[in-house]
Amino acid sequence: MGLIVAALLFHQVNRLWEYGFAGTGQHYAPVFGIRLPRRTAAAGQLAALPAALIVSLTIPSLAGRTAVVLLIAFWMLATQVRLSDHCWLGAVVAAALAFAPRPLHAVVAEAVLAGVYLTAALLKTNGEYLFTKRSAGRVVTAHYLRLLGLPDLPRLVSAVPALVIVVELLTGALACIPGAERWALGLAILMHLAFGVSGNYPFSVVALALWVTVFSSDGRIAPAGSAWALWATALLVGLLSMAAGRTAKGRRSASWLMKDLFQGMVYGALCATAFLSAPGPDRSAPWAPLACGLVALAFAMNFLLVVAGIKLEWSFAMFTGLRPFGRSWLERHRLREWPRYYALSLPARIPKSLLHEVDPTFVYLATRDENVVHEGVAYRLEAAARQHDVTFAPRLMAIAAGGRDLVPAQLQQPPPRRRFLNYPAVVPRSLDRRYLA
Repeated sequence: MGLIVAALLFHQVNRLWEYGFAGTGQHYAPVFGIRLPRRTAAAGQLAALPAALIVSLTIPSLAGRTAVVLLIAFWMLATQVRLSDHCWLGAVVAAALAFAPRPLHAVVAEAVLAGVYLTAALLKTNGEYLFTKRSAGRVVTAHYLRLLGLPDLPRLVSAVPALVIVVELLTGALACIPGAERWALGLAILMHLAFGVSGNYPFSVVALALWVTVFSSDGRIAPAGSAWALWATALLVGLLSMAAGRTAKGRRSASWLMKDLFQGMVYGALCATAFLSAPGPDRSAPWAPLACGLVALAFAMNFLLVVAGIKLEWSFAMFTGLRPFGRSWLERHRLREWPRYYALSLPARIPKSLLHEVDPTFVYLATRDENVVHEGVAYRLEAAARQHDVTFAPRLMAIAAGGRDLVPAQLQQPPPRRRFLNYPAVVPRSLDRRYLA
């Protein structure tokens, strides 16, 4: 459990390394709809996970494990704009391991990994991801090749979406087959390495922390062999990350290079630890079939909630191209009255006190003509604006009949309501604009 908490802390350290502490304490778009006071939000963002890690390592009792779960919940409550899928994954697994018998920890971790890979693959089986130039698989691959200075490889770029689906399906399927866990781990290591060097090491680290749990069926992390193999792997992957990593603009500062080295070494150490550890989970353990069945049921419900239009966030739908409004078989949201999205207008005058409360970059993003924001965000931004005697003039948007754009709703203009962010905070107004989340 401590390893999972450490992986979540790795995510938080990565965010602070990239964005700094300037926004610490801001809570203008709370993920769960509950806005915290600035100091409370800062405590949740900075202190909750370190405290959870300390408690998990020093108080192994049920009370200590319960405290860890509560501290993780506090951290999530202090999160704003978006709770990444891998953060939700780590939090859910930490809660499950806190109350599950130790012999089931490896079984639960493996079942969850299989569910994540299979769900991600199934949600990518839509026309937007597979066949359009807006596909996240194509866009990210082409952009990364340009950052590396490599020539355009249109055939490779076109094949990436289908390749990703096949690898995720195969990895998830192998994780379900007794005796095939090592093959699944090998595929997962290569896949997450590609994700990591192209900019998403936090997800890769959380996933590999789960793989280490899979191969620690006795509850102890004890890789076979000497420590030099672990350190050599960590250094090798760290140097590879320094060589192959890039920022969105290509050029990296010294701090960013050190971040790439650090992230790669952590990932490499986890890969070596998982690969050198004992055999996989003991599926003959008492209650193991029940645990696997419950995990499978949870993922089936998650998938059905996406298809039914109940939620899109925390669904392992990362980089699928799915949107709150669309035309694929996975986007049947015309059956529901929500989610509501609003267009915001930039006030003629913005008080400095408001920009102290709300990140100016987010204000710019939320008020651009080509974007619309979730009503939970619109509600909080408008409430903050009115406290400073200005308004963002939120206008309810609706999908145009037979069209591919969101246009102002004609019949009514209800004010935004306080809601938690079960859908993305900001999305493009046009369905023809690429959307990578």
